[in-house]
Amino acid sequence: MEFNIKTLLHPRIENHCEKLFDRGHYKHAALEAMIQVELALKEKSGKKKKYGVSLITSLFKDGRGIKLRVPFGNELQKQAESLFSGSFTYYRNYAAHDGSNIDEKSAARIMIIASELLELIGTSQLSYRDIGGINGLIKSGIFKNEESLMDLLKLLNGYTIIDDTTDGFFEDLAVNGFTDGQMTAVIELGFVEYITKKYVPETFEFKHPDFIPDEISCFSLTKLGNKILERKK
Repeated sequence: MEFNIKTLLHPRIENHCEKLFDRGHYKHAALEAMIQVELALKEKSGKKKKYGVSLITSLFKDGRGIKLRVPFGNELQKQAESLFSGSFTYYRNYAAHDGSNIDEKSAARIMIIASELLELIGTSQLSYRDIGGINGLIKSGIFKNEESLMDLLKLLNGYTIIDDTTDGFFEDLAVNGFTDGQMTAVIELGFVEYITKKYVPETFEFKHPDFIPDEISCFSLTKLGNKILERKK
């Protein structure tokens, strides 16, 4: 079976490793491939101060903190941790400290493995459910302080979106200094819920049917979200 392995390479591997590989620097191409996996994990999670297996453990293992949920199901978190940590301890460590036996074929295989890990990172989702409530959000740097969290809750509460047209919403988030990740965090932690309902028009609205929406969505504070706002009253 003839197959061009370059079609399997992730764009990051193409950009950072292909020239090294083509010039015969197989050890360095393999090492750079695994470095790109680590950088992608850092970029995705925002965890800049952790490295290697420690970074992987913090993202996949049970316990408090931001987690990276793999696309094949939450029940595979432990297996994902084994996949990433095993690849790091076996391939990266060997390439970094010796690498003398990495030839053309093994370098190509490592680049493909790194590409698969990068694809998994790209399709995984960050989860804030295990972060440890308000203190965890602040300690992790997602919010500067409790006041910033409260300001986002106030902004979201009652915010209405028509027919899932969200362009203006994300602009409002940015203008007020908030990010998509912060919004996701308060929803996952149960401070805010996003409710979508079929719109039922009034009789007089049928005179202008072009302006009748199909759905109305609204952010609403939960009991827990309201308790947070009440803490400062």
